[in-house]
Amino acid sequence: MLDRMRQATSGWTAKILLGLLVVSFGIWGVSGQFAGYGAGTLASVGHTEVSAAQYDRALRLRMQQFGQQAGRAMTLEDARTIGLTQQVLSQLVSEAALEDQAKSYNLGISDDKLASEIAADPTFQGVGGSFDRQRFQALLRNAGFSENEYIADMRAELIREQLAATIASDVQAPQPLVEALYRYQNETRGVSFFIVDESAIDPVGTPDEETLKQYFVDNQSQFRAPEYRSLGLISLTPETVADPTTIAAEEVQAAYDNAIDRFTVPQRRRVFQIRFDSEAEAQAAAEELSAGTSFETLAEARNLTMADIDLGMKAQAEFVDSAIAEAAFAAAEGAAVPVLDAPLGPAIVKVEAVEPGSVQSFAEAEPILRREMAQRRASDRVLDLYDAIEDERAAGSTLQEVANKLGLSYQSVESVAADGNGLDGSAVGVPGGTAVLADAFQSDVGIENDPIRTEDGGYVFYEVTAVTPARDRTLEEVRPAAIAAWRADETAERIRQKAASLLQRLEGGASLASLAQEVGTSVETAIGITRAYGDDASGALSTNAVAQAFAGPQGHVANADDKESPNRVLLKVESVSVPAFFGEAQGAEHLRQGLAQAIADDLLLAYNAHLLGERPVSINQAVYGQLTGQSQPQ
Repeated sequence: MLDRMRQATSGWTAKILLGLLVVSFGIWGVSGQFAGYGAGTLASVGHTEVSAAQYDRALRLRMQQFGQQAGRAMTLEDARTIGLTQQVLSQLVSEAALEDQAKSYNLGISDDKLASEIAADPTFQGVGGSFDRQRFQALLRNAGFSENEYIADMRAELIREQLAATIASDVQAPQPLVEALYRYQNETRGVSFFIVDESAIDPVGTPDEETLKQYFVDNQSQFRAPEYRSLGLISLTPETVADPTTIAAEEVQAAYDNAIDRFTVPQRRRVFQIRFDSEAEAQAAAEELSAGTSFETLAEARNLTMADIDLGMKAQAEFVDSAIAEAAFAAAEGAAVPVLDAPLGPAIVKVEAVEPGSVQSFAEAEPILRREMAQRRASDRVLDLYDAIEDERAAGSTLQEVANKLGLSYQSVESVAADGNGLDGSAVGVPGGTAVLADAFQSDVGIENDPIRTEDGGYVFYEVTAVTPARDRTLEEVRPAAIAAWRADETAERIRQKAASLLQRLEGGASLASLAQEVGTSVETAIGITRAYGDDASGALSTNAVAQAFAGPQGHVANADDKESPNRVLLKVESVSVPAFFGEAQGAEHLRQGLAQAIADDLLLAYNAHLLGERPVSINQAVYGQLTGQSQPQ
């Protein structure tokens, strides 16, 4: 809720305010459990309460989102550790402050606006991009919402957004700031430069034995052999288990018959709707309709055009209000009927047109169903095998013995390091990838490990069969690598020293062209570069070189990193051009909008902090402790 408020932490001002807001909870929390509230109340802000159910639902949703990103379920302990429990509490308390202020202003939202906002939510839209009532109801069930609870929450959210939009609407960035940033971003410079690379230094040969030995001793950790582990694995995935050819034609036919609604393009109707403030008003209008007054006349009497009341061509499941949908699809084409008990308020609807539905044939649907059934069956098979493997392991069998008994493939991976590379430094394919390796290097030989869940719904069972400890290699084992490393380091040092000496001469008055000629290269130019030039991978200058080019005035010289290490860049700023500000110039409007949004975000957060500061805020620590698995807020 209130996405703008949640995104407002991008600016430094917003982050400071949010930090103060979070810290303040430590002060509010000393009140302990308080009287005068229901057992299901977690917090109060002024006259507005945050229920335990609201908090629990919001926390579980955030934990689920984090868990999906992490690839594993998040526990309450995990949520407390990263501060998620307090973040959710802060968010709900902030929303409650806005809601409390909105109540004092008697802000509201019309039923039609509420219905259109819900219908426009992409989350609830089906394949055609229209509102899907079945999807809507299923998602609410999964989230633990009733339809009435969701509508009430959505209404409160839209009311809060009215208040937020009032505070931060039409915010304009100060023109001097826009102009200054525009000039800063669009300032251009012309740079002359040349590259100092290996050709600019004396050839680096092979180190003598004493030098090599000393280098090896000084950098021995660089050549240390990592710990290696050997693994035994059983990989279960739906892909390896699925077999569409095993699905009998009779089963596919039965599945088609049971899911015929899925392959049916539903009838669609164009519906017009007049909403009323009360049932009595709607009843009176219905009586006018029965007496011969036309639907259009009823609309005109209320200063409504047909465009105002047109709900569009929709299937029954696309209507937010289920009572309106049922009435519209029960009425004859051209008929107008009253709906006095609609959840979003009484109304009269008229069916303007009817578009027939259609059914996809079995022949068209069969490949789709067969594939889906095979995948579901594979998933079930994976779970059956999972249980069977666990049973065998519980009986003391090794993974190799389990694989032999159940006819599964057992894979041995010999000597793999934690980074996934083998003894020769090349990558080793490990089922489950980094997740398996990370856990395997926390385990040991003889330990029974929990399987790793894969992204495709499968599992990887693994065991550590051998451990080769990390060790220091001898010089003889790594002599070629040590020589190559010494040469690379020596080359980089000589290039650095050469570039430093050239810069000193450049600062002393030598020309860039003469220095370039001295090292056997030529001067290049980069014209019209901006501060963003270094982010362009195709540009000649590195990010560091661009930064150095903007570090001084015209005539400024510098020694910078090149795109290719260990090369260096010697550069000179030949020209500086600061553009005049032109409001319609490319990027000016985008910059103005970005600054305005950042200011608006900071205003919203500051306003919310003000609302919290002028209202009594209480946290029921007993309820908080129960919901988060602790006795005190963290």
